[in-house]
Amino acid sequence: MRLRSSAGAPPQLTPGGTAALRPRARDTQSFARLAVEHGFLAETEVHRVEAHARSQGLALHDAAVDLGLLNADDAGMLAALQGGFALLQEGDERVDPLVVTAFDPAAPYAAKMRTIRAKMRAAAKDADPASLRMAVLSIEAGDEAAIMAANLAVVLAQMDGQTMLIDVDMGRPSLDRLFRVANKAGLAEQLMGSAALLPAAKTAIDGLWLMTAGRASGSAASLVTRGPLADTANGWGLRDTSMLFYLAERKGEQTPYGSILAGFDAVVIVARRGDTAIADMRRVIDDLDRHGVPIAGTVIA
Repeated sequence: MRLRSSAGAPPQLTPGGTAALRPRARDTQSFARLAVEHGFLAETEVHRVEAHARSQGLALHDAAVDLGLLNADDAGMLAALQGGFALLQEGDERVDPLVVTAFDPAAPYAAKMRTIRAKMRAAAKDADPASLRMAVLSIEAGDEAAIMAANLAVVLAQMDGQTMLIDVDMGRPSLDRLFRVANKAGLAEQLMGSAALLPAAKTAIDGLWLMTAGRASGSAASLVTRGPLADTANGWGLRDTSMLFYLAERKGEQTPYGSILAGFDAVVIVARRGDTAIADMRRVIDDLDRHGVPIAGTVIA
């Protein structure tokens, strides 16, 4: 399944585009000072983290987690304290308040999103960390799954740099409302070949772009099942951009997610206790396993 070229897309989303939207470097001294002052690391441990970060090409917070010196939540909090996150003021109407990670990195929900991010990156250990292909897959999980995908996308942009969130839930699109972006043209138009430019809109979050679901016809929705979404993403020609796809299955559907998500670096499944059928969960997990799709874990919404 190939898409039209991204020629004419916004320069920040084309190869060789604006360098400012690539993953941001951290201030080594600031991270070290905060880690020591708040009792997270000893001075000798900071030197180990710095050396490991240089040798492995990791951000300092990821290097500390990789060495087992910090857990993902503590590392994420230090990164937030460091001032590397571009946060919105409370009450900023450009983003729905349900996207709490855009406003408050200290919120317990934000900590959970950073933990999920760490697990997804661990599942994608052999992939290019600057251009991961990841998915949030909802199995009868309702609105909570879409809210989680929106918050996770913000965390990815904050901690890893340029990120694009794609709403594949054409039946009930919702990410456009959470980020207050008009759903005029999106994935549906891209799949149908009716979008002259790559239909991605910049959100109010630094480094985060959104491709809405678009206005799908039945034929547009059916195109999603015809080939791997990873091939679709590769057809956009975007480098140094991680992508997070949001997909949702509802009761009675039996979508072939294994073939759709083949080639992805990590997938997290979202279920709802009492609503998601165990048989449906097992079917989806088995299908992903058959296609070698790394499952980072299951979240109960």
